[in-house]
Amino acid sequence: MRILLDARRMEIREEAHAYLQETLGFPAYYGRNLDALYECLCELSDTELAVLHREEAGKYYLKVEKALKAAAKENRELCLVFADGQDRHENG
Repeated sequence: MRILLDARRMEIREEAHAYLQETLGFPAYYGRNLDALYECLCELSDTELAVLHREEAGKYYLKVEKALKAAAKENRELCLVFADGQDRHENG
């Protein structure tokens, strides 16, 4: 499954986690923090995350990106692609 993520929607912590929870279908008990994000990403299977508009994102997105990259390294079924084509993290 391919999921598009708009980095511009991840500028403010609370809004970023609400957006990620909805877009990625995380459960109601999702903790809405970076640790919870990493844990939920590590549980995804057969998923490609394509991040768009990185260059326009705010500061909090940089923290989210670190969690995305760490989870992509850990989870063999998670592929992370950046729309600018400069970076690709995938396992498996």
